[in-house]
Amino acid sequence: MSGGAWRAWPALCALGAVACGGGMPLLHPAHVLGAGDTTVGAGFAGQVAVPARAADASVATRAIHGGAVAAGIAPWVAGRTGIDGSFEAGLGYSGRALRADVRYAIPIDQTALSFGLGASALLPRRDEDIGARVSGGGGDLPILFGWCNPSDVYCAWLGARGGFDILTGSHELALDPTAPLALPDTESVKGFHVYGGGLVGLRIGFRYVFAAIELGLTMHYAKGDVGAESVEVRQFALTPAGGIVGHF
Repeated sequence: MSGGAWRAWPALCALGAVACGGGMPLLHPAHVLGAGDTTVGAGFAGQVAVPARAADASVATRAIHGGAVAAGIAPWVAGRTGIDGSFEAGLGYSGRALRADVRYAIPIDQTALSFGLGASALLPRRDEDIGARVSGGGGDLPILFGWCNPSDVYCAWLGARGGFDILTGSHELALDPTAPLALPDTESVKGFHVYGGGLVGLRIGFRYVFAAIELGLTMHYAKGDVGAESVEVRQFALTPAGGIVGHF
């Protein structure tokens, strides 16, 4: 990674710390990189709940919904490298999550079919309005089919992606006004999140610099306990993303 990219990393991390959420896009074609080739990209990743969460939702629903769906926008940065045998590995960050993955592609003339396996760590996300802090981790399985023209100027892909997360955290209970010096009590947040859907993407560029866009359509289901209250969340979300990718 260039010196300029390393200097930009702290700023991106700081922006991610205050971001509302955002999804974790793939933003790569179905074709894998050649052995020893590397790409580094930066851009944005969003997550839009459709319909939006009800404003009068309970504290427990807001905590589980925020941990699972994390609607909002965040920076995205990622790096990928090609490995012998039509394999590729990557590492990405999108404000809410860190993701590492490996995938294998089967080239078919100008098309390719790839199968991936990713593992993610959900960084702690705090909702100041309700005093809830949720984090976790999980995995996902993307399958992509795509086409690239012979000169690699245009690449398009579509695919399916499913995964899961284990959610954990805490919720601060309101302080007793008669005991102002007391520390706030907390109750645990525990749950799980599964999701699945499709995505479509496009990359355009020449030789060393490319612009990539992607749109995911995902159905989320989460169930969890916040203290003694159990809730379920079902949510459809759009995940738009875009970035600039350099090929080395």
